[in-house]
Amino acid sequence: MHTVIVGGGFAGIKAAIELSKKQLGKITLISNEPYFLHHATLYATATGRSKDESVISLKEILTPYTNVRVVHDEITKLDTTRKLVGSAKKSYKYDELILSLGVVTTYFGIKGMAENSYGIKLLNEVNDFHAKVLDDLKLDSHKRRHYVIVGAGPSGVELAGALREYTDWIITQRRHTKSKVEISLVEAADRILPRSSKTASKKVHHRLEKMNIKVITSHPVEALSSTHVTIAGEKVPASAVVWTSGVSNHPFFASHSDLFKLAKNGRVEVNQYLEALPHVYVIGDNAATPYSGLAWNALDDAVFVARHLSRKSLGLPLSSRRPTSPPSGIPVGDNWAYVEWHGVYASGKSGVKLRRWIELQGYKALLPAKKARAAWKAHYIHEDRI
Repeated sequence: MHTVIVGGGFAGIKAAIELSKKQLGKITLISNEPYFLHHATLYATATGRSKDESVISLKEILTPYTNVRVVHDEITKLDTTRKLVGSAKKSYKYDELILSLGVVTTYFGIKGMAENSYGIKLLNEVNDFHAKVLDDLKLDSHKRRHYVIVGAGPSGVELAGALREYTDWIITQRRHTKSKVEISLVEAADRILPRSSKTASKKVHHRLEKMNIKVITSHPVEALSSTHVTIAGEKVPASAVVWTSGVSNHPFFASHSDLFKLAKNGRVEVNQYLEALPHVYVIGDNAATPYSGLAWNALDDAVFVARHLSRKSLGLPLSSRRPTSPPSGIPVGDNWAYVEWHGVYASGKSGVKLRRWIELQGYKALLPAKKARAAWKAHYIHEDRI
């Protein structure tokens, strides 16, 4: 059996590892990047922490699994009749296909946002924003700087807290006592973390304000120029605007809408085995399932599909995927976090310990214990030398 996996995120890598452990024939993992991006830690990389916690070579992760081949390519074609998936240059034959391509940024048609905003979803975006902040605070110690983060989901909240500590650190290191940095977090919904519990919103909101971060809710962003952001009709000067708000399903699926059935949110409808088409499985962020978009859900999807294919190959009875609510953890600065699971929460320093433990388990799901701990510890390494 030859299983082709498209996507080098949590779901794709974990599926390759689990299939390899079960010795289910040949496995080819195709990714458009040669590395794994740990998206939940990119806020830290964007604010001067080591890339070792957020960027890990696919070959480094998968070298121990000798029946896994890693291919650097961008998949654009699918022929289910001939069981071929392909790029502009090459086609790959499969017996079973697992698709986990991740999501892409969408700007909801906001004027100037795509051209003028920064992002923290791709490595080049992270590097650009980090360089911008560093240059701003090195060049002029008297000029007022105003950074606006659009979108108060987990990514926006985490970046706001890290950015406050990072800019304060730079100012202290350079003794720029007259420097002034303002950080605003803008959300169109009536509360931050709109997909989380109201307790999470309230606790995290209080923490952000305590860190001198301006929180603006119920105010949509309407436009962005190179110097100003328009919020609910008012033009606000901004040194930089970071877009953390919108994502949409990978365009691969819309371009093959004759094959896939898409839900209203653009994600792919799958059956109880995460199968979208015969011999084609869609997992992780691409599937229209509960908790889609969360890393722990992606890992669980991968484990399920590997087990399903193993049982299928052995002719054993098949069981349905039953998603369970994963824990959520949101750090706001280094010494405070909010963690919630099944209605029980912890915040402050106890939240930090739980959040860090959850992150360590995520690394261990992909890496041997020693390498997982090294990547996890890299969070405390400052790459900048001021």
